[in-house]
Amino acid sequence: MPYLRGDDYERMLDLAVGVLETRQPDQVWQLIAQELLRALRGTVVVTKDMEWTPASGLVGVWHPDAARPAVPEDWTARHIRAGYPFAAHYRAGADRLPRTAAQLAGARAWRHSEVASAMRESFGTRHVLAVPLPDAGGTVRGFVVHRAGEDFGDADRLYATRVQPLLAAAAAQYDLLARRQRGARAARAQDRVARSASCGLTPRETAVLLTLAEGLPATGMARRLGVSVRTVHKHLQNLYRKLDTVDRLSTVLRAQELGLL
Repeated sequence: MPYLRGDDYERMLDLAVGVLETRQPDQVWQLIAQELLRALRGTVVVTKDMEWTPASGLVGVWHPDAARPAVPEDWTARHIRAGYPFAAHYRAGADRLPRTAAQLAGARAWRHSEVASAMRESFGTRHVLAVPLPDAGGTVRGFVVHRAGEDFGDADRLYATRVQPLLAAAAAQYDLLARRQRGARAARAQDRVARSASCGLTPRETAVLLTLAEGLPATGMARRLGVSVRTVHKHLQNLYRKLDTVDRLSTVLRAQELGLL
């Protein structure tokens, strides 16, 4: 009968503490991915945080020790978003227990499937374990662990089942942090708008200022904003006059002092 080791529970506790301590939503996924890769001896972990179609939906692929997810090539992403063989099973609402691809499709059918072939070519992996969030509502959210070695066994599935409630709580913390981050960004954006207005800048001049801060040349600024180079230079002259500056660098520095950037 499979059982979990003591250090598995210790790592789960470490994961819970790390999730509660972080203030960055993206770091929540990083902590989860690193734990799943360690505990399940995975090669990569794919995060699913939204509804996918074969042609759309953000796919994040976590490698060991990565600080942020990699974005796979479109060909690989399309196969991942197709969700074979997990999509049909979990969307039917039968259960949200962790399952392997071989369990759901059959070992032979999975091994000879187009998706399995794509994963071997892209990641060098042969086996896949889905760990959905148990309380994800209508949209199936969760994590898909890919492994290059032997298939996931009973002990792996037991660990995945035990860690599911913690992953659900971590996802709720991610949602909370993401909402706070969006609110803070919106507040900063509103503050910049108010500051720009107090300096007499028009919305178009503010847009030029933002592209100026990116270091774009006038031609690049014109392409970004959909205007002519001549119009960009006109807005730049207005910025110099209104901010009492003489060139691009001094304008950016002055805008930073005034809280416009």
